[in-house]
Amino acid sequence: MGMGMDNRRKQIVINKKFQHQYAILIVAMTVFLINIVIIVQSLLPSEQPLGLDSTTAWTIGLIELVVIIGAWYGSLKSTHKIAGPVYVITRQMKAIGNGELYSRITLRENDMFQEQAATINASLDQLQARVEAVQHAAQALQQSLADGHDTGTGIEQLITALAALQTAREE
Repeated sequence: MGMGMDNRRKQIVINKKFQHQYAILIVAMTVFLINIVIIVQSLLPSEQPLGLDSTTAWTIGLIELVVIIGAWYGSLKSTHKIAGPVYVITRQMKAIGNGELYSRITLRENDMFQEQAATINASLDQLQARVEAVQHAAQALQQSLADGHDTGTGIEQLITALAALQTAREE
């Protein structure tokens, strides 16, 4: 997979559960705040009291509906900048797990987690370099064996390169 075209996300909802839970929370808070304002406005004495005739009620209802739709869309749009990078990072980690050590995380300019992606990519650079050192040492050892040369140095290089890869936690 090429990095350039994998980076385009057209869907606004990538992680339904996370994004919809967040959107519901934002919409609920929005409705709550609008209704608090309406209640306070209608209860407090003022020069222009909020009379709730049917036209005013319909107007308030329509304004609330527009605000709710805007809050829902806005929250989905903002969570997309979180859910998208998590999706990309997960996809690239799977590729690395499949042996594609050259795979790197490329996020869109406005996505969250830019620093984390850069840190992961730097770690992947180090991992790739260590694995390449093992590959080179193994190839050199194989060549020494084929040529009938002493393999002691090649084995030491391979063991040194392998020692840079810790596969178990040191106790």
